This record gives sequence, C-alpha cells and structure tokens, in this order.
Amino acid sequence: MVRMNRRRWFGFVAGTLTVSASALLASCGQSATPTPAASAPTPTTPAAATPTTAATATAASPMATATSAPATRTPGSTSTVKARIALTASDAAFLVAVDRGFFQDAGLSVELVTATLDPGQAISLLGAGQLDLVGGGISAALVNGIKQGVALKIVVAETVITENFGNYHVIGAAKTLADAGELRSVADLKGKTIALVTSSGGDVLETKKVLAQHGLTLADVQIQTLRAPDVPTALQNAAVAVGFLIEPYVTIALEQLQAAVPLVDGSTIARAAGIGLPLNVLSFGPRLLGDRSLAVAFLAAYLRGVAWYYERIGDSTRRQEIAEVLKKYTPLKDDQLYARMTWPPIARDGRFEPAFLDEYQALWHELGQIQDTIPVADLVDFSYLDEAAKQVS
Repeated sequence: MVRMNRRRWFGFVAGTLTVSASALLASCGQSATPTPAASAPTPTTPAAATPTTAATATAASPMATATSAPATRTPGSTSTVKARIALTASDAAFLVAVDRGFFQDAGLSVELVTATLDPGQAISLLGAGQLDLVGGGISAALVNGIKQGVALKIVVAETVITENFGNYHVIGAAKTLADAGELRSVADLKGKTIALVTSSGGDVLETKKVLAQHGLTLADVQIQTLRAPDVPTALQNAAVAVGFLIEPYVTIALEQLQAAVPLVDGSTIARAAGIGLPLNVLSFGPRLLGDRSLAVAFLAAYLRGVAWYYERIGDSTRRQEIAEVLKKYTPLKDDQLYARMTWPPIARDGRFEPAFLDEYQALWHELGQIQDTIPVADLVDFSYLDEAAKQVS
C-alpha cells in the first residue's frame, strides 16, 4: 500500500473523484426521493439522485408532533447537515427522524446526498468538508483518513448483531449446486467463489469468522464483490457458488426466487461474529466534530427516530408505519417483502463495544487496506451520543 500524507490524501479527493461534490451530485439525477415502482420478486436498482432537504423530501406528508422535548439550538436558527447514507432498511431510524420531522424540530435541515459513492470516496468527501456525516458499513478509509490528521470519528452505531439477529444476514448457496451435492457445508467452500457486498465491511469480517470455524481463511475462497441487489441473481444463475445475503435480499433469494438455500443461517453467523459487532455506523467529519451543540442536536433527533422505531417494530400492525417511511426513501416498495423479511437490528442506545474495531483493523491489515492500526479511541467517540441521550431520556 502506498503511504499518503495529508496533502496527497486531499489530492485524492480532487484528483480521483475529479469533480466537486456539487458537480458529482448534479450529474446523478433529478430527485432524492426514489420513484415508486410496482412490486416485483427481484429488486430494482435505484437511480442515484441529487441531494434534497428533509423538508422537500417530505412535502407530501405533514410532520408528526414531537413526543419528547427535542434538542434545540439558537431559537429561529436552522443548520443544514449534508448526510450521505445508503438508503437501506439499516437507515430506518435515520429516515424516521427525517420523515417525522425530528431533525426539523431540533432546528436542523438534513440534505440527503444519494450519489453513488464507494466508502473511500464518501470518507474523502467527509474529510474535505463536502459532507458532514456518512452512514454505512465501517471502512478502512476511516483509518487512513485519521492517520493523515483529518478529523473523523464514528459517533453512533445504526445496526449491530443482536441476540435475536435471526436471518438478517445469511450465507446462501446456489440452489442448483446445493441440490447437486456440491455444497453441503462451509468446508466445501474451499476454492469456490463467494459474493460479498463490500471489500472491508461487516460481511467480510463475518465471513472470515465463519470460515475460521471450519479451518478456512479468506485466502481459501475466491471473493467477488457485488452490489447487494445483484447477489440473488448471481446465485440464481450459479455465477457464484455462495453469496452473502443481507435483508431484504435474504427473503428475495431464498423465498421469492428460490435461487439459494441457507449454507450458514443468521444465528450461526451471529454466534461466530460476536453479539454486539457493529455493522452500520454514522461517522462525523470536521464540521460536526467541531460544533458540539450541532452534533448533539443531530444525535438527539436521531435517538428519537430510534425510539419511534422500537415503539412500532414489535407490533405487526404498527410495523407497517415503519415500512411506509422506508418506501418513501428506499428502493424497496414491496409490502409483501416488508411483511416477510427480518427487520434490521437497530442499536437501541447507539453504542457498541469499541474493542470490535480492533477486529476490523486486523482484517484491514490482513487485506493490505491499512498499513498500521490505530487506538480505537481515535476511531470512535461516544461522548456526543451520551450528551444527546440525556436530552431525550
């Protein structure tokens, strides 16, 4: 790996991306709100879109009245926060906070940046101040940015592996190969092609730990990185032997397409990976880390979204309210999928055990994505979250 100093790292932002954030986003479409589509057994690929404010995205529906005292800034002031999130079910609490007006109540306008960016690009724009926060899987790019002296921190976990993880993640085997007897256990994966959805995220770490239980390493399999919506089709065509599936694509691959069978179910993955392993996080950049009141106000609004989610997720009738929010902002429009899928394990308090970040760093070092590890205290800061929690308790 080539070592970059801070100047070269910012040069990556200008050179590799070749365009400014505004130009990048302007080239991606007309609206950040996905166009409604008819339900179908296979997912549709969402078109990238330009950023929009929360007020624009929710103009069709009135904001709900706050149920608890929101965090506030200077009366009458509004601060715009540019947020790049993946727009998946894992972002449910975030999108609830947008849709129900919790950010607006806190004096914040959230600009959802939906341009397609890989983790390295997103973190680069975050470090350059062209984004204020990034949501998604934990990336080696975070370590490399911090090592160049850029103010970056994980501040809250969106999803973590829980005791009731269920089949939110599944390693599925192509049904044609399983039926032919070629894939009966994890031990049969040696030399086979496995589709992963990231190059360094939770799916890679989970797979590494599952393989280790059967005497295999990542080097023993052929890894192909695919977009999550493309994994079911790859399994259906036996283009890959196995694929790492994340809901709703677990339900699509196993039930709707019947393209795969579980080789490793979610509960087995959870036990191998470790309860509490962070999967998706929100990371703040220099602006939010340097403006504590703004950062705390944002996280207080986010935590209200988490509370709203948990007030409904355990009730099959009220759960549809969450689905209606997700249908507005994500590509998934199929009510039947929402009714059948395993829902994301949102972190109730937004926290996780920081020691898990050492495991991520060991993975990235093994893969050559970082040269040296850094103290986990340099990667995560829950103090903003702790302060926000006091405001919504």
